[in-house]
Formats: sequence, structure tokens, C-alpha cells
Amino acid sequence: MVRASRTLFSTGEPAYAVDHSGEIVTWNPAAESTFGFTEAEAVGQYCWELLAGQDLFGNQYCGQGCPLREMAFRHKSVKTSELVFKTASSEFKQFSVTTLVVYDRPGDELLVHLCRPSCETAEGCPTTINAGQPTANHQRGALTEREKEVLTLLSQGKSTKDVATDMCISAATVRNHTQHILHKLHVHSRFAAINLGHKLGLV
Repeated sequence: MVRASRTLFSTGEPAYAVDHSGEIVTWNPAAESTFGFTEAEAVGQYCWELLAGQDLFGNQYCGQGCPLREMAFRHKSVKTSELVFKTASSEFKQFSVTTLVVYDRPGDELLVHLCRPSCETAEGCPTTINAGQPTANHQRGALTEREKEVLTLLSQGKSTKDVATDMCISAATVRNHTQHILHKLHVHSRFAAINLGHKLGLV
């Protein structure tokens, strides 16, 4: 646990580490100020019970079978995720969560979560969001009319090739538009983009 503690206390990002069961074993000062829970209140708690992690659609994401934890401890690459966590004041805030495994002792790995508040503009981060509701952060970069058209066609179940034909553009251009849409909406799949597009009235 010593190495994990050093890792967490060396960063100004809100960060905490959990063991294989999901129990919080280290909680840094930045996590205290961001989430509002003291180290004494957080350590020993299960992360999903303390922070009630959700995805951007308000679905419960964190739990005993946490996919991020399972992937990390199986030595699979884990991409940064956009999650919503509950603070001590029962407000929900959105974070970009990066995970990494720290090997203190063989068979006793810890999973570190680096939680960067999701900022939408240079002016700073949205203070709070309502759980289960789309946030202004999704609109960090408004979709162009062309991107909306691509998203609408994808929502109709059309393939990249079909969209290219309908719009008289190349498949490579469709893929570029799609990547821009995913980036602007802060999602990692077409399915998630389509769902969020419906919620935001983009399709």
C-alpha cells in the first residue's frame, strides 16, 4: 500500500485506490476537497457505495462487478471513462476517470482512479449536474449541421457505406465525422452517441 499512497499523494488530481474487492484503501487530499469526504470517512468504504458511480445516462455503473476493475486486474487496457459521482453534499459531478494498476506486492495489486473534473469551457467546470440528465458538458463543441446529418442517418441503422452514399461523400469522411461526434459528445461508441443524440434532441 505504500507505493499506492506515494502515487496518489504525488498528484494534485482527485485520486483514490481500491483493492480487488473495491474497498477504498487510499484517498488523497485532492479527493477530500473535491468529493467532500475525509480520508477517514472514505477509507474502508466500497467505492460504489460511497460515490454511487453512474454513466452519463444515469444508469448505475459502479458495483461489485465493476467492469473497469475487472479489466484492470486482468491486465487489460482500460480507456478513460466519463462517469458521474456523488459528493458528500449529495450533489452529482462529472469526471473523466483514468485508471492504473499499482503493484504493491505480487497478488496484492491496487487500482488507482484519477478523477479529473470534466470542464466544458475555459471558464471552468460545471458545479453540479442532475443524476441521469444530460449535461451542458456534452455540448462542449456543438455539432455542425453535417455532423447532425451523419448522426441522424446512423440512428436510422445505416452503415458507414450507406451514410456515405446518401450524403454523396466518401466512407473515410463519414468515419471522420463520426469520430468528431464521439469526441464532442464525450462518448465511446456510435450506440452511445445515438442515445445521447436523442436525449439532446440532435436527431
